[in-house]
Amino acid sequence: MTRSNIHIKLTNGKVIDCVADSSSAPEQGWIVENLLLPLLALNDAEKELAMLTEYCAMNEQRVNADYRYIISLTSKTVHLFEETYDYHKDKFRLGDDLTDRYHDYIASHQALGKLLNDINTSK
Repeated sequence: MTRSNIHIKLTNGKVIDCVADSSSAPEQGWIVENLLLPLLALNDAEKELAMLTEYCAMNEQRVNADYRYIISLTSKTVHLFEETYDYHKDKFRLGDDLTDRYHDYIASHQALGKLLNDINTSK
């Protein structure tokens, strides 16, 4: 199981910190399919908060998180980084930018959808 700290700006401008405890590496698909894409499509802060509450531990950050997602629902952007925690300084540190892994997953998902559509419409 991979865990991610999430910093997210809702469409009403409110900033929320939470933790996704389920498979949160983008290439595992769960977080992209069940949380990120639905959130990006909502455009309703109350529904966004309800979805986050369902899937995430609210107002928390975990020292054993593997990733940090920085999401803006106002600009529809998702950034992914390694998450590290310095126990001596009691501080989180932003690691390498891994956003390309998220973009690669989205691109492969869209390519697969187009391929399946082409196959189904050629029959």
